[in-house]
Formats: sequence, structure tokens, C-alpha cells
Amino acid sequence: MNLSKLTERYSELTGLEKKIIEYIMNNSEKVIHLTANEVAEILYVSKTSVINLSKKLGFDGYSELRYYVKDYVQNKKKKEELLSFEDILGNIQDEVTKTLALQSEENIKVIAEKIINSRIVYIIARGASKPIADLLSSRLALLRVKSIFISDPNLIDVLGEGLDKEETLFVMSLSGETEKILTITKAARARSIDVIALTSFSSNSLQKLANYNMFCFADDTETKYNDLISRIGLHTLTHILITYIDMHGKE
Repeated sequence: MNLSKLTERYSELTGLEKKIIEYIMNNSEKVIHLTANEVAEILYVSKTSVINLSKKLGFDGYSELRYYVKDYVQNKKKKEELLSFEDILGNIQDEVTKTLALQSEENIKVIAEKIINSRIVYIIARGASKPIADLLSSRLALLRVKSIFISDPNLIDVLGEGLDKEETLFVMSLSGETEKILTITKAARARSIDVIALTSFSSNSLQKLANYNMFCFADDTETKYNDLISRIGLHTLTHILITYIDMHGKE
């Protein structure tokens, strides 16, 4: 990850805006601790100029821009801390072990039965979670469970209008804050459509909306600006469900 979002429109910026960007780029570790007002005072510009520039670059405001820079700084530090091969394997093992510790057979059984008994299961994921959702859909098809993986964002927007109570929405989001997934989940629950959510074990918006949940462990869950974050936990949950349905689906 780099700070490319700050510079992709650099040629279109005014001299004042360029001055702000150059300060942020050259002082990224300092900026993550500064408010918009503090940046403005340092550069002898108005707070409004800092906020308006943030929005011009595609952020909701300065706070989101600062979070973007913070994510960059944190990832840069991680890369500078070289991990040994044993550390890499240990981190993977730890992620899987902690994910398994979060599971209960009763919860998995209830979710598996819901999937099996649904007329259709619509599966939705975004970003780097999409291949896992696609895998789940294809494996359910092999198990003769009718499922449809919705990858087109335009279809996601209209799907909520066509769901009925015999169908189930299955959503994956490591952060539990993916905007399109939250929107369709709200639409589904407003119509009493059951929603199964796979998220990280954290207090997130999605797990509060869904009425069926499975959780995985993750060290980092902010995926908006870093889609290289591990999805091993989500993959583990998917494999648990597929195997359980395969072994117990006909009981």
C-alpha cells in the first residue's frame, strides 16, 4: 500500500492544496496525530481548506484521510519488521487455532440447517473475500444445495427488492463494515429475510444486523484501504460449513 490516493489528482490541485498534500506526504507519521485544525495552524491555512481538500480527494472528511495515512504508516512499519519463516507459519497457525476456538457445533448445525432448508441461498462478498464466496457457492452446488454467488455490484443493489422469506442471504465481510453488504443486509432484515454473516470476532455493524453469525479471528480487520489482509479465518469458516453440510446434511 502507498499514498497514491493523495497524489492521483495532484496536477488538478491549487498551489495551496499542493502545499497541504506535500506536508502530509513528508510528515505522515506526525499527521496521524494531528487534527485538521492543527494541520491548518502549522501551514497557516484555514481548517476549511484542509477539510475541503480531503473531500476533493474522495474522502468523507479529514478524519478518513488521516485514517488512510495511519493505515499506510502501520503497514509500512509491519513490512520493516522482517518476519522469519517460522513467524509466518506461527501467525497462520494462530489465526486458524483462534478461529476454531470461536466455533460451537450447535451454532454451525443451526446455520447448516438454514442453508439446506432455504429455497435459494444468495451469497455476497466484496474485494478479496469474493473468491471465498465463489468457492462456497460452487461447493454447495456440488452438495445439491441451490446457491447463487452475486458478484456484480449492480445486482447487489437490486437483490434486496426480490428476496422472499423462503430464501436466505449469506454475506461475508471481514470488517463487518462493507457498505454495500450493510445496505442489502438492512433491506433484507427489514423484510424479515434471514441473513447469515461471516465476520471477524469484533463489535461490527454487520454482526449486529444479521440474525445468524459465524466469527473468525483476525489481527487486522480494516480492509477498505488494504485488501492484502489475511482471509484465512473466513476460509476456515467456509470449509467448516461445507464439511458439516457434507457429513450431516442428510441426517
